[in-house]
Amino acid sequence: MRFSSLWREAGRNIATGTARFVLLSMLLGVALGSLVLIDGMTTSGLIASAERFRSSGAATETLVAEGRVDGEACEAVSRLPGVTASGALRSSAGKITIATLPDAPVPLYEVSPGFVGILTDRTELPGGVLVPAESAETLGVSAGEVVASDVGPMPIAATYDYPPDGRRAGFGYAILAVTNQAGEYDECWAQAWPQLPNLRTLLLATVIPSDGADERKPQVSQLNSSLGALFEGSAAFAERLTRVATPAAATIAAGLGLVSVRSRRLQQASALHAGVARSDLFALNLLEGGAWAASAGAIGMGIVVAVAATVGPGDRVAVFQSLAAVPLAGVAGALVGVAVGTAAMSERQLFRYFKDR
Repeated sequence: MRFSSLWREAGRNIATGTARFVLLSMLLGVALGSLVLIDGMTTSGLIASAERFRSSGAATETLVAEGRVDGEACEAVSRLPGVTASGALRSSAGKITIATLPDAPVPLYEVSPGFVGILTDRTELPGGVLVPAESAETLGVSAGEVVASDVGPMPIAATYDYPPDGRRAGFGYAILAVTNQAGEYDECWAQAWPQLPNLRTLLLATVIPSDGADERKPQVSQLNSSLGALFEGSAAFAERLTRVATPAAATIAAGLGLVSVRSRRLQQASALHAGVARSDLFALNLLEGGAWAASAGAIGMGIVVAVAATVGPGDRVAVFQSLAAVPLAGVAGALVGVAVGTAAMSERQLFRYFKDR
């Protein structure tokens, strides 16, 4: 038969309900959509856990060596592969008194320019100081405004979140003033995401060698250890229970494809008995199966897009690629099931099919 004839025949079978297009499309669409949702929720949960780990400061390592940290070397750490931000910090002897809170002087720290990227999503400031968001709320100011202090008007360049969630204390009530990166500092902080196993070694390389008078060893620690030292995100993703969603989709779809042919075995065997070539029967069944499988796949892909849109921009492509395998496997499995069912069809079983109907 010509392809145009097969195309018209498949269209008639779909239009008249012979191919059970609506039923099979809905059954497979629900199955694929459910699998996408379940795997998508699991994946989104892992992404949320990873972001919670990173934003809590657990991915930030701090080195403390008073007066022995090379500011320029600390800033250079951020240029190494895998390091997202690094910056140096030193404490100031004085404190700043805010006009609206005269009885509560605020500790002052000087930080190198790269330190801004550790506490905020910004890489540089237009000018001014960094203050914790909670302190800014207490003062009734926001970024871009100016507060009066004993050292004169002080512009607030940005605020940063520093909740008491297990991270190192001391910076939830402080003022950070950005200075030149050159000079000696007390600490060097660095953030790497994903985590780097050699980050602590990189931090130790920023320490200025001791002249022998200071025998204190540099101390390296995690900014927030309450969530553990490592985030095993890759292992958790690889071992998630819903990783079977893709093979499950292919298996379910293959079963539906096989059933779609076997449920019409009398009609199929009759066609072979009437002289229809098996190749034509293959093509007709694949056209009909491809139609309802593609419809179900479109439903699944729509849900994939919706789920991917719920995660952050940086993870959307990866989530889409991971979840898209489910509906694609479903379409492929359905066609395989249809092909296997057609191949197993035998004209010699016509009379048995007739008696079993």
